[in-house]
Amino acid sequence: MPKNSLFYPYEDPEQPKKTRRSEPINKRTARNGNVTYTFQVDVGTKPDGTRDRQRFTYRTLTEARREYRRITSEVAAGRYVKITDATVDEACEQWLNGRRGLRRNSMRTYHNDLKPARRQLGGLKLANLTKKDGDDLVTWMLSEGRRSRRNFRPNSLLSQVADLIAQHPEGITAQEIRAAFPGKPAHATTWALVKAGRATRLRRGVYAPAHPAETVGGVKPVTVRSTLTALSMVVQSYVDQGALPRNVISLVERPSDDLTDDDNELNTKSWNIAEINTFREFVADHRLAACWIMSTYGLRRSEVLGMRWTRFDDTSMQIRRARTTLGKETEENLPKSRRSKRDLPPPADLAAALRALKLRQQAECRELGIPWSDDRLIAVHEDGTPIPPDWYSLEFQRLRSRAGLRRIPLKGLRNTSVSLMLASGVPVHIVAAWHGHDPSISLSTYSAAQPEDLEAAAATLFDQGSDPAHRS
Repeated sequence: MPKNSLFYPYEDPEQPKKTRRSEPINKRTARNGNVTYTFQVDVGTKPDGTRDRQRFTYRTLTEARREYRRITSEVAAGRYVKITDATVDEACEQWLNGRRGLRRNSMRTYHNDLKPARRQLGGLKLANLTKKDGDDLVTWMLSEGRRSRRNFRPNSLLSQVADLIAQHPEGITAQEIRAAFPGKPAHATTWALVKAGRATRLRRGVYAPAHPAETVGGVKPVTVRSTLTALSMVVQSYVDQGALPRNVISLVERPSDDLTDDDNELNTKSWNIAEINTFREFVADHRLAACWIMSTYGLRRSEVLGMRWTRFDDTSMQIRRARTTLGKETEENLPKSRRSKRDLPPPADLAAALRALKLRQQAECRELGIPWSDDRLIAVHEDGTPIPPDWYSLEFQRLRSRAGLRRIPLKGLRNTSVSLMLASGVPVHIVAAWHGHDPSISLSTYSAAQPEDLEAAAATLFDQGSDPAHRS
């Protein structure tokens, strides 16, 4: 059939064929030889009414084609979200401002966890953040992330006490410090100086200038993990919004705790049954014996210090409030979580100790002329002032030391309670309900196997608990 028939339209051989470019992607070669692929897309309208035309650049043609199709499809469907141009510091601030319903203490924890990331990466664009940036942050925190020694205002009492201690490298006693500043609470500043890295405590009541090596260096791996977790939450929130393609911080390897052969690191989370009974006997005559017994039954410090007499009777102990430390302040608020709000039947020994404490506090009020109210807190000093959370933790360590028991944190009493309940065969969901947390937390976080538990577990193998004569 001839070419000029109806089925074959005429084609002029003199005219070059026109090729239609399906996607407007341009190849660019930089002076250093790097090749990139770019395209421009109208993604919306600017506030002044003009079109918002953005340029996108990718390293490969395949990636550019894929992203061009995705972006244009989302623009056409009205689902396109611009890649954020916020810096890491701005993103952290926006994320923190959007965290609603959290306790102030939890917000403070997030602020502190994000400080190293904002300090080191704050000026970077969040969209330009790479895994290497996260790795560099980890390296910096482990090697030199500890804050440098704090300087105080000139001529302040803290500065004067710090200068006095600096003049005594062999050490100066608290009594000498008080004598040097008559009429001023100079001794009370020593703990602040130790925390700030300006002084060190040689022994009880004796202070010396801190060696520079004591205040320079890295932070612990657990601190790094907390920072990475918080930063990853920030980045992931932008990924979920579609303002970032992926969460590169989730790819950063979390540092693990250093393993050593130090036997003191073993079993430092909790006590065994003999140790906890020794502690309970030792504090039996303490004024706040009822509070220590509540702690041995696994109540959180905030729950013990937030308990009021109106929430207690012989049949029920209602956990409704918590007192926590927030910087230099102490605040009372709701318990830690929904599960923390619970009603517990007080054991007989705890109920008896609480009744005795109530009678004692009523007598103290009569002696001091202070009006009594059942709405007052249970954990108070003789004059009715609330027990500070930090004092309660320090008092526990003083009592533990005088009782000759190995060191565990106050939270270790809660770990002990969980571990002993589980070892006694109490179902895990009941253990969790008593302590006010999820059953998985009971097993993964608070439980700790004691040597006698391990011995009993091994004895169950190969029928070692029976008479050899009866073994088949």
